[in-house]
Amino acid sequence: MDPITQMPTAHAPLEPLERDLAEIDAAISLVVGGAATRVRLVGLTRADALAAVGLARAQAAGIRFEIDRGITGVVALTLGPRVTEAE
Repeated sequence: MDPITQMPTAHAPLEPLERDLAEIDAAISLVVGGAATRVRLVGLTRADALAAVGLARAQAAGIRFEIDRGITGVVALTLGPRVTEAE
């Protein structure tokens, strides 16, 4: 089982979309910082609403961004691994 890493925050965002975006940013930080190869986010309030922003931030950081819409309708985001120059 992979260890769970919690990212420190100065304050907790109040809005659900802000919390989801903070989770995406934390996942990007984990991959960019080398603490994780991939991070899969599940249980976000509105993952589909933030997909475009998450994709743009992941691309700017040089990591992959994938959306998985399960058969039950649950949306999961996978961030990482790093994108190589050849891709």
